[in-house]
Amino acid sequence: MYEDNNVTYRVGINWKDILIKIVMLVLFIILLLWLFPRPNLDVFYDSVYSNNINAMRDAARNYYTIDRLPQNVGEQTSMTLKEMFDNHMLIRFTDKDGNVCDDTASRVTVSKISDKEYALKVQLNCGDQNDYILETIGCTSVCSNGTCQTVIVDNNNNNSNNGQIADNSNNTNNNNNNYVEDDDDYEVTDPKFGTQVTYYQHKKAVTTTKTVYTCPSGYTKNGTKCTKETTGAKIDATPVYLPDQTVTTDAKYTTTGNKEYTDAIKTKVRTDYSCPTGYTLNGSYCIKYTDATEQTTPGTYTCPNGYTLSGTKCNKVYDATYVAGGTTYSCPNGGTLSGTKCTITQNASASTTYTCPSGYTKNGTSCYKVYDATPNTTSTCPSGYTKSGSSCVKTYTATSKTTYSCPNGGTLSGTKCNTSSSYNATASTSYGSWVSSGTQYYTSANKAYTGTTSKLVYAGAVSGAVCGSPCGNSGIWYKYTYYTRSASTKYSCPNGGTLSGTKCVTSSSYNATPKTTYTCPNGGTLSGTKCTLTANPSTNTTYSCPNGGTLSGNKCTLTANATATTTYTCPSGYTKNGDKCIKTYDATPKTGTGYYTCSQGGTLSGTKCTLTTDATYTPGKTAYTCPAGYVLNGTKCVHTISATATDVYEYTCPAGYTKEGSGESTKCYKISTETKYYCEDPEATLNGTKCTKVVKGQISHYTCPAGYTLSGTQCTKKSIETIDATAKTEKKTSYKYTWSKKSYLEGWTFTGKTKVVNENYTAGQK
Repeated sequence: MYEDNNVTYRVGINWKDILIKIVMLVLFIILLLWLFPRPNLDVFYDSVYSNNINAMRDAARNYYTIDRLPQNVGEQTSMTLKEMFDNHMLIRFTDKDGNVCDDTASRVTVSKISDKEYALKVQLNCGDQNDYILETIGCTSVCSNGTCQTVIVDNNNNNSNNGQIADNSNNTNNNNNNYVEDDDDYEVTDPKFGTQVTYYQHKKAVTTTKTVYTCPSGYTKNGTKCTKETTGAKIDATPVYLPDQTVTTDAKYTTTGNKEYTDAIKTKVRTDYSCPTGYTLNGSYCIKYTDATEQTTPGTYTCPNGYTLSGTKCNKVYDATYVAGGTTYSCPNGGTLSGTKCTITQNASASTTYTCPSGYTKNGTSCYKVYDATPNTTSTCPSGYTKSGSSCVKTYTATSKTTYSCPNGGTLSGTKCNTSSSYNATASTSYGSWVSSGTQYYTSANKAYTGTTSKLVYAGAVSGAVCGSPCGNSGIWYKYTYYTRSASTKYSCPNGGTLSGTKCVTSSSYNATPKTTYTCPNGGTLSGTKCTLTANPSTNTTYSCPNGGTLSGNKCTLTANATATTTYTCPSGYTKNGDKCIKTYDATPKTGTGYYTCSQGGTLSGTKCTLTTDATYTPGKTAYTCPAGYVLNGTKCVHTISATATDVYEYTCPAGYTKEGSGESTKCYKISTETKYYCEDPEATLNGTKCTKVVKGQISHYTCPAGYTLSGTQCTKKSIETIDATAKTEKKTSYKYTWSKKSYLEGWTFTGKTKVVNENYTAGQK
């Protein structure tokens, strides 16, 4: 409250007015939110992640020059995001939420995939955003100027190309199917900067036809033919002799008082024959006897015509003769009716006993006696062995073998041990002067860096209008000068050795340690340098039967016939008659209307008569057989061979000559009375005081007729059999794959696989 000119004013807060204004402000904000919805920040967040991963890729490109790339296919090298920060290759950055990315799990990896290509993988893990990009680096000093292909892999689409875009160089529609190279290090003016493009995978079947020829077993394929060499008959090769040579030597001579020799007269006196052991000489033949093998067939029984054989009896049945009326007699107890008498006849019971001489054992109807044969044992050794006690011994020189070893390590080479060691060579790298490689424009003021062989130097900010067409004539751009310099690394071995790549190799050699061992290749026991073979002597035991008999193994068997004694007995009431028993009793009379009689004899049974007689016994035949090569002679087997003939000669001298020596060494001489020349060689010819002899040329070589192949002294017929090979056509189908922005390509089939690629263009490239 205050007063002015005696007027009193009251100062207070108009809460109603304030409340109305607040309500109006809230309504205004709601209206603004409705008219202008909240912008989609996902694009901004993705742009932050993309810029960060591309910054890692750019730094890796500039760092991995040729000297830092892996040397061998399959090798790789990597670097974490922390190492990149520590080496000042990047300025530390944060993710979309301002948090620091995982600098250990995030890394760049370079792998050598072929002789001229490398794969660059950039992995960035920032909060909930985890992804990587792949890039193929060619064999260049640095990967820059937009020459490397970049692909962002879609983690939700697994495909056989690992996220890379297939090469469409063979597709005729290259303008539509080729991917766009990416390098976002340069200014971009295309309105599609950062646009994600969907690629579609297509495949096409490629069928190739191939004809394969095969041959049967034993044939050799030659193009479309099959050949086989066949071997025919063999003949003796024709020898080719060297020319004959005439040899002339001085003749021998005798003078008065010296012995003059001449050939003895050789006369055949007789021929002596000899046989191998076990054979008996018979003229000019040798005979060997052995017992034949006895085989006896069982005896047989036969009957007269009209009779039936039953065991050893013959039965004949015929119709009885009917006699009408009168009194008939019958034999109710069996037998043969004769008048009013019945006669029963049967064979007496024969009981034959056999007895043997003293010392023999009975065997059925034979007697045998067995005693030990007299043995005669000899022992012999195999050829080349010497008898030593009860053994045979053979000694030969053992086979020696010398081996070498390296007890102190190293590699054996002949009789030397070679050792080598290596250490890292000393590297010395020299650099050339920095050379400007052009101007580059970026929208960022923190792109400057200094690498080993490249650097980017900040040159100030310019407007789009100053930059001109590459910058798009709008906005503020930052100008950089790009410099490069050459690097040359040389390696040396200050501590000695031979340079091999980046290693220094030193080597030395010393004598290997020899060791000689002996072995017995043919078996035996080694003793020093000798091998001793021991064998059991071959024993040959022969048996003989001095008291006679048949030899079987080491037993002699004497066989004699047993003495047979046969007695006959008859049942009670029968009378013996030789080997028959007869019983007679009164026949039973019967008066009736008629009866049957056996007019031919025999036994009546009803209206049938049966005649019974002994069957004729034919003894079994005894046959003898011989082993192969023997001839049967009675119960003996005879083997005959030619005896060995030895001619016996008598040596005599001509008249006037005196015999000297005996047998083939017999010489004949006489005392000469004059000088005479003669040739010691009977095949030489005396020509004055010279002896000449034509020596037939030795065999030079052998020849074969056309079509034959020489093998030693034999000619083998050779021929080539040719047949057509079996042709078989094989078809092989493979698939060619390509990626395209089009979902349909003429002549191709969509596989169902897609991938999303972030395509970037350098300034002025499009």
